[in-house]
Amino acid sequence: MELKKIGEWLKSALKKENALRLVVLMGICGIALLALSSFDFDGPEPQEEQEEEISYASYARALEQDLSRIVTAITGERDPAVMVTLENTGSRVYAADKKESGEERESAHVVLEDSQGGERPLTVTEEQPKIQGVVIVSKQAGDPAVREKLTHAAMTALGLPSSRVCVTNAFT
Repeated sequence: MELKKIGEWLKSALKKENALRLVVLMGICGIALLALSSFDFDGPEPQEEQEEEISYASYARALEQDLSRIVTAITGERDPAVMVTLENTGSRVYAADKKESGEERESAHVVLEDSQGGERPLTVTEEQPKIQGVVIVSKQAGDPAVREKLTHAAMTALGLPSSRVCVTNAFT
């Protein structure tokens, strides 16, 4: 019933001299709605931020576990204390689609859509977080030869200079 009323109203409006204005107004409204739909008013999705924080923390934890195994292999300790600090969260470079026409240049990220309708940008390169430094606390570090072995092992494993590696003796 409502659709009939709307249809009748449109027919009567199109017969009048304001029909052209109505059509133009509806066209402008449609274009405005299309333009508004392309904006992301929600900002970045919280799930993506959480995944980045989790991967950042898990990367540091994995480095600590790997280095703990190396310290154990050198010293024979069952549970050495190892801490790795990261300088940044790493970086990603995303694929971009660039269009040029005359003086106008337009660029947009290439987006992949999964089977559930979720979207994510296409990553071209990804760099791991940079390691700021490492601390190794070992009961065996009182021996200068062991301390040197641990320092060189950490430097080699993590690609760090000696100024970013601290090996100290544990108090027992």
